[in-house]
Amino acid sequence: MCELSVFMKGEKESLMEGVVVLSTRGEMVLMEDILGRTKEAKGRIVEVNISAQRAFLEPA
Repeated sequence: MCELSVFMKGEKESLMEGVVVLSTRGEMVLMEDILGRTKEAKGRIVEVNISAQRAFLEPA
């Protein structure tokens, strides 16, 4: 299964690991992991790289 580590662009520490769902609601990005835990961050998705298992957000 492809799980993503989600980062804010330019940051070294991830916002969330093991993300399997990324969705947007206005200026918010909702992340959900394989266990159903969720986290929200203000921003927009700028890159998703399945090969590297990473996604990047940019502040809104």
